Amino acid sequence: MICPKCGAEYMPGFTRCSDCLIDLVEPGEATEPEAAVQPSRPAALTDPVCVYRATQRGRLPLAESLLQSAGIPFTVLGEHLQQLTGLDVYGPAEVYVSAADVDDARAVLADLDRQG
Repeated sequence: MICPKCGAEYMPGFTRCSDCLIDLVEPGEATEPEAAVQPSRPAALTDPVCVYRATQRGRLPLAESLLQSAGIPFTVLGEHLQQLTGLDVYGPAEVYVSAADVDDARAVLADLDRQG
C-alpha cells in the first residue's frame, strides 16, 4: 500500500497514511485523480499572505481540508519540519493564500483553534 500524496509505502493491513491522513492505494493504482484534487501546491499565488500558523499536531491537516473544501488555493511552508519531532507543540507550519482570498480563508479557518 502507498500514499498517493507523499508516496510513503506501508505494509499490507494499513489503510491510511499517518502523515497525510488520507487513504492508501494499491501500488499501480492511478493516483492522478487524487493529485488533481489536491490544490495544496498551486503553481503560484498572487501576493501570498499567511492566514494560519499551525503549532499543534493535527491542526495543519484540518486547515488544509477546510481550505480545499472551500475551493481556496493555498500552499504550506514548514510542513516537513513538523514531521521531524514527536512533540505535540512544534515549529509552526504556515498556510499562505493569494491576497484576494485572505478574507474568505480567514473566515473558513476562524474557529479552528477556538476548540482548545
